[in-house]
Amino acid sequence: MKSPVLVDTSSWIDFFRGKQSAVTDTVQLALQLGLARLCGPVKAELLQGVKTKKEKQQLGVMFGAVENLDTHEADWETAGSNLQALREAGITLPLTDALIAAIADRHKAHVLTLDPHFSHLKVQLA
Repeated sequence: MKSPVLVDTSSWIDFFRGKQSAVTDTVQLALQLGLARLCGPVKAELLQGVKTKKEKQQLGVMFGAVENLDTHEADWETAGSNLQALREAGITLPLTDALIAAIADRHKAHVLTLDPHFSHLKVQLA
């Protein structure tokens, strides 16, 4: 593993729940190698699901330790264009997934996810 890995919300959730899988092993390896990345939409999705003060504290620690990939104006346009093209093909996906994919693509990062939506987006999967 040499490229940055933008860890999607679904992968972080399994990791924090302590599930054992190839995905959570990859999250652990990416963290150890300093290749794990976050972005604004993933942070927002994780915060949306917080249930306890302890969970919020854990996220705060992780947010401080994992590099964040910034969002540019062009990412919004890329996400919107990709969603429009998919909709023409009869596929409707969440805006957040398209934005995460656009951010990852611009930063040349792979996306680690359990979400099948990403198979429709122009992104390298980890």
